[in-house]
Amino acid sequence: MSVPHRDSGDREPVFNSMPVVVLVLALAILGAELAKVVVPPLGELIFQASVLVHTPAGQVPPAQPLGQYLPFLLHFLVHFGWLHIIMNLVVLLSAGRLVARVLGDSAQGVLLFLSFFGACSVLGAVAQVVAEGSEPLILGGASTGVSGLIAAAGWVRGGYAGMLRLTLPWIGVNLVIGLLGVAFPIPIGWAAHIGGAVAGAGLFPVILRLARPR
Repeated sequence: MSVPHRDSGDREPVFNSMPVVVLVLALAILGAELAKVVVPPLGELIFQASVLVHTPAGQVPPAQPLGQYLPFLLHFLVHFGWLHIIMNLVVLLSAGRLVARVLGDSAQGVLLFLSFFGACSVLGAVAQVVAEGSEPLILGGASTGVSGLIAAAGWVRGGYAGMLRLTLPWIGVNLVIGLLGVAFPIPIGWAAHIGGAVAGAGLFPVILRLARPR
């Protein structure tokens, strides 16, 4: 994944002063994975409740503990292997740190950050479901919300131009993956990544305005 970079000479380590809300999200993702090993029944319950399962019209979807709609949000907890987790956590911690620090550590700032991450996750998942059409789909991973954070980090670092510098390459990479997938199926949620990034690009200016005191 593309990650934001500093334009100035400030060399403060990326992981210094990590906002609590970002750490909580990261620990939730790690906890969901570790539960599979430490407490397998709990890990299986988390997986079944969080993974997004979309079935073609006319087919009965599998029963899920929290229903069929909450996974549009909760799928960020589900990952398919440690490489999948590490890639998402690297961007979550780096881009999320930039975004959360701008929004602040007040209750309002934390709520805005979580709302933004959640909205990007949901809209990314919707984009993947639409792209798949009548094909069955199983979706998991934080990359929907993380893709939104990439766009938001661009806004933080360089306004509109900064957002385009980070978001357009990420969208381009995923368009290529989507095109390649026509001939060679690739198990990557390219449309979910694009949906999350587009959602982040459009929503973050609104979130910033809400975060500024009047």
